[in-house]
Amino acid sequence: MKDNAVSRGTVFSRLPELPCRAVCSFTGQNGCELRVLADAAEPSFNDYSTSLTEEGFSLLQERTVKGNRFAALRKEEIRVNLLYTPCDDMLRITASKNELTPRLTPDNCEGDTTTTFYAFENDQTLIDCGMCLLVQCRDGSFFVVDSGHYFQPNDNDRLYQFMRERTPEGKKVTVCGWLITHAHTDHVCKLIDFLKYNTRDVVIEGFYHNLLPSDYAVWDGNHEEKETAEKLFAALAAFPAPTYTLHTGMRFYVRNLAFDVLSTFEDILPEEIDDYNDSSAVVMMEAEGSKVFIPGDAAVKASRLLEKRWGKALRCDVAQIAHHGHTGLSAQCYEYLHADTVIFPVTRIMFEGDLPRHEANRKAIELASQYSITGDGTVCVPLPYQKDKVTKLPDETLEDFAKIERLWKYHYTDEYKTYIYETFLKNGGDPGKLLLPTSPEGWIEPK
Repeated sequence: MKDNAVSRGTVFSRLPELPCRAVCSFTGQNGCELRVLADAAEPSFNDYSTSLTEEGFSLLQERTVKGNRFAALRKEEIRVNLLYTPCDDMLRITASKNELTPRLTPDNCEGDTTTTFYAFENDQTLIDCGMCLLVQCRDGSFFVVDSGHYFQPNDNDRLYQFMRERTPEGKKVTVCGWLITHAHTDHVCKLIDFLKYNTRDVVIEGFYHNLLPSDYAVWDGNHEEKETAEKLFAALAAFPAPTYTLHTGMRFYVRNLAFDVLSTFEDILPEEIDDYNDSSAVVMMEAEGSKVFIPGDAAVKASRLLEKRWGKALRCDVAQIAHHGHTGLSAQCYEYLHADTVIFPVTRIMFEGDLPRHEANRKAIELASQYSITGDGTVCVPLPYQKDKVTKLPDETLEDFAKIERLWKYHYTDEYKTYIYETFLKNGGDPGKLLLPTSPEGWIEPK
């Protein structure tokens, strides 16, 4: 942008004049408008917040963490969010019409269910990706994060059954919130299927995200991912549940859970988002006095921001390893997190292949008391966190090596296949309960 003038008809045309020149203007998927102001200095945050209140805006939330300042304000149908970050001396202002505000004050949640964080085992029969996390709250409801890939065809049913088995008979499964970190196929396809096939006795109270528009340049050439995002947007728009947009600096509450939003795609701008994983919504969940870090697939640029902005404030008890342990957060970021338990949402095969190559993985494990791999079975973390209370459910899925070789051209030695099969058995796996026909040698086509 050449100056701080805005076009007639935008939400910003109904706001006070910006305190200094905007270097970036962007409109999000839901119509939320962003202005990034460089060299803003902290007084700009104060001055603009004051200007808004003088024009009749009411303050919904104001927070300061490590010098980063956030404020949410509303007047009639317009909501404005301010974020000042001293590490780069930038002020980010978002403005939107009719954007739903998540709960910004603690929720009153009663019940006798033990709050438990689950890192779900995605079906690894055909593919080595996917991520789904859940938290069961005090009242028995579930907060879900992401889902799985379309090559994990049973995972929407498995996810439903997982929640159904932990919900009293005669009661509907209640999903008190569903966080979508980003719209890659291995994180959202099973959500799309869940909404289509698994909601007969399920109540979903809301969706939480800040997703890039599907036409953003980062999609160029990848039509599958772009079309998946468009299908997701259509599914969310058609489903009768509200969608809440997340902005960095915000703390929102769902049942007995509190979430601090640490990063979204808005924070990468005005830099180019050349890795879609960097658009992941990164949150720190706090429940029962314990902290769980959830970065989705956050990558290099998001890692730099997290380190500069939040530093030692990132300290947590449990951390999901970003991007399945592939290229993601840095070793320095994991030093700041210093999690006692780290969880890799990935298969054992990919874990063992990526661990030696990435210093960040080794650092996270070195600092932790223990680590888990979701490919070995769903990880269960009761809260408040105690490391000796972390358990793992029996392994439910096993690679079909013959199909994997035909699909992806991955070839493994007979010795390694035997090792994976024996590990499956050691982790409590039962070949007779596998959902798809699989054997240690891979499925053999009938003659």
